[in-house]
Amino acid sequence: MRFLAALVALTSLVGCAQYDETRRANLEAAAQEQVAAHDANCQASGLKPGSAEYDDCRKRLANEQANKGTRGYQRMLNVMENDRGGRPFGQ
Repeated sequence: MRFLAALVALTSLVGCAQYDETRRANLEAAAQEQVAAHDANCQASGLKPGSAEYDDCRKRLANEQANKGTRGYQRMLNVMENDRGGRPFGQ
């Protein structure tokens, strides 16, 4: 019985480790795709990498992307607030 419990625990841990590795790889791939998309967008505007205008374009796109994430988080908080009818948590 102890062996079975240990086997289940170890199998669960292996599954968690694989999930974390897959998640990390997916996040890295998404970040690389975002960088490539920003690069392509700025170069399509005729800007050359290394120029001040290109750097400004990349910074602007990165800030816009960061703001999208913040707005999404704020929307989620608003939905949570509305779902509980304005009552404090636990009531």
